Amino acid sequence: MEYFAGIDGGGTRTSVLVESSDRSVSDKKVFPAFNFNSIGEAAFRSLVTEILSWLETFGPCQKLCIGAAGISNARMSECLNDMLSSSSVVKSYEVTGDQVIAHYGAMSGKEGIILIAGTGSVCYGRDEGGKEARSSGWGHLIGDEGSGYALGRDALRHLAKVYDGYGQATILKTLASERLGLDSRERIIGYVYSGTKKDVAALSPLVEQAALAGDDVACTIVSANVSALADYVGAVSSHLDIENADCATLGGLIDHDTLIRRSLVQELARRGSHVTLVYPQHDAAHGALMMARSER
Repeated sequence: MEYFAGIDGGGTRTSVLVESSDRSVSDKKVFPAFNFNSIGEAAFRSLVTEILSWLETFGPCQKLCIGAAGISNARMSECLNDMLSSSSVVKSYEVTGDQVIAHYGAMSGKEGIILIAGTGSVCYGRDEGGKEARSSGWGHLIGDEGSGYALGRDALRHLAKVYDGYGQATILKTLASERLGLDSRERIIGYVYSGTKKDVAALSPLVEQAALAGDDVACTIVSANVSALADYVGAVSSHLDIENADCATLGGLIDHDTLIRRSLVQELARRGSHVTLVYPQHDAAHGALMMARSER
């Protein structure tokens, strides 16, 4: 059987899709995280070997497309090229960024913009001629405004002021205490500095809940982060000169009818933007598979 395969190499899990040339056979399998920087080279090579072994059960793969974060890591690229070029399973392959396969899937290969707002944030677009543009995606240390991490970070910053005695009163204090046990300076410090980005992002639902209840502090946090998301979309739209573009929304903060998504629609309208927010047509793994099948 001749088939194509697509890999969405995520930070927590890896989704692999296969599909026969005539589309009569398809399958999917989920593997552990693909993050080279987190799992190390030995574990990464072991994971790729495991994936190739699974693909081998289907026969020779005509084309494999891998989309993953961190492909700018030279050592990761070297490992992939070394293993795939010497593979008897994969006839040809392509390695690209995770935002590229997400865009291809969300827009079914057509021009447009995607906005990702999950733990992190990034906006990426491509026009009909293949020109690309990107905004945000700098990571949590110097960017990621509009993300779950940023909402949680901003909430924690304000809680620190409250416990210092000069912050504006907010129901976020009660919510953080009840839901996460953050009821003192010591517990907040321990939570932040012994935790991960996801732990900080875990406060984002509390920010949305407080904002929906009309809490001034939470509303200010939401407004600032929504403004950043609108900035990203505007920058990519302007760079590509596609003012009337569709923008697919991905990530837990905006991939369904959330306060953040509704607020972003309003903010874009307020700015006179002609970008239309839409839901993605396919996920990133399907995007990788579609890229493997395409005649680009």
